Amino acid sequence: MKTILKIITVTNLLFPFLFLQPLQAQMPQPAPTVFIFVGDSVFPMRPITSQSELKRGWDIQGIHVGGKIKRYFSKPRAGQVTTRNPRFAIYPTTQNLNDYALVRLKERRGFRNLPCAELKDCDYTRVELGLFKIENLPDMGFAVTPLTPLMPGEYILTDLSQKAVNTYGDFKAYDFSVKE
Repeated sequence: MKTILKIITVTNLLFPFLFLQPLQAQMPQPAPTVFIFVGDSVFPMRPITSQSELKRGWDIQGIHVGGKIKRYFSKPRAGQVTTRNPRFAIYPTTQNLNDYALVRLKERRGFRNLPCAELKDCDYTRVELGLFKIENLPDMGFAVTPLTPLMPGEYILTDLSQKAVNTYGDFKAYDFSVKE
């Protein structure tokens, strides 16, 4: 009799969680703020989150040597492919337009590395006049196109002013591939 009561109690406690989990997946997502032009059409870009790997290094007589963080993006290629002159629509919310920057990634087998562990240390191209053609769009948006064609490879467009999504310093970015 006690085991039956325990089973009933446990199922009564877990039953609401079984139905709340699918509802959470259907919650409204935030409106996209970065779009890419493909021909004359505009498509929203989905943000991806970087992943961090800590290389431990060695302890030599109490001194830590050789440890470093590598930041990477999974998958060998981005899902979005564009030409050497990509055009983006950016609708900044709390940040400025020149907080966005393009960063070229290093291609590895199965993933793409950030050149340096920290975004501020990477070689990036900030979205600003002189480097990008900037046009006004309705609803406080901007159409931006790099003035110099991009080299073929893997890139991200990211907000440099964003806060880290976790304690490791990972961040959100919009990835794309430039074809030859």
